Amino acid sequence: MKSGRRDCILIFRLGSIGDTVVALPCFHALARAFPNRRRVLLTNSLSSVRASSAESVLTSTGLIDETIYYPASDFGLKNAVELIRELRRLRAATLVYMAERLTARSVLRDLMYFKAAGIPRIVGAPWRRAFRDCRVDPGSLQLEHEAERLARTLERFVPVSLGPREWDLRLSAGELAKADEVLQAVVPSTSLMAIAPGAKIQAKTWGAENWSALIQSLALDYSRSALIVVGAADERGLGTEVASNWRGPVLNLCGMLTPRETAAVLRRCQLMVCHDSGPMHLAATQQTRCVALFGNLNRPRQWYPFGDGHRVIQEPRGIREIGVKRVADEIRSVFADRPRRDKAQTEVE
Repeated sequence: MKSGRRDCILIFRLGSIGDTVVALPCFHALARAFPNRRRVLLTNSLSSVRASSAESVLTSTGLIDETIYYPASDFGLKNAVELIRELRRLRAATLVYMAERLTARSVLRDLMYFKAAGIPRIVGAPWRRAFRDCRVDPGSLQLEHEAERLARTLERFVPVSLGPREWDLRLSAGELAKADEVLQAVVPSTSLMAIAPGAKIQAKTWGAENWSALIQSLALDYSRSALIVVGAADERGLGTEVASNWRGPVLNLCGMLTPRETAAVLRRCQLMVCHDSGPMHLAATQQTRCVALFGNLNRPRQWYPFGDGHRVIQEPRGIREIGVKRVADEIRSVFADRPRRDKAQTEVE
């Protein structure tokens, strides 16, 4: 890197898989607007073994060139000084602020820190509450999606589209081949249904007993379909337990694939049943329809899977109050609708 030039753009975005995926359109927009600039992601190091890094989603996409991690949960004086030194060496011309913050005070603290690190220009900082909060549409009373909020905060700096192409993970030939390889075990199946029964946060978890009852209720009618279980390595036992009543082929991939390889597998699936989770957002990028279960932790729509055709069940009393029959009915409805959707897609092509 040339020490005399400021040819770098620093992108400040925190979180793991889901947070990174909903920001994909912004990463695409920045790559288009600044194709000859070095784009460096500044993000938090992981505090949970179940989480996957932002870099694991964006690697090999060409959307970023480098990732700098810092311990956001333990950001003491020593770490603060070390990061300032690293950012000064980076000599970024612009910082694109895409972090989610609740208060103007938090934003001010960040900006003072980045100015101390020698970054001359900062864009997208949500000073006003209108940019920190998702809007409510006055007509439909629907809450703005997080991807829409992010796009709105950056619109004065760079235009951000939310069309289907903006969610492209740019999966490599190797990643797609890996998906084909692992799915060879269930190739004769008429369809593939993926499930992700795990969750990092307990309040987002439907519970093993509900998942097991759901699988049992569907097993007879969909015995020719394969059940694909995805998730973290420590969720493998849960996946085995939940899938034990399935009558068709079962493929437990928990902990066996990278997030991007998981996306390639989900690309081949007709349906994904999941909590509010990283795998849900990965499935949505592949335009795989989701039946997604939400409790009372997040507000309606802000973190829903982005795109058309998804079925979201949100229960304000808590996710454990969602009935098994309610979920099973949604899954049956999606499978019943599939031939019509496939025919419509064929006619368009």
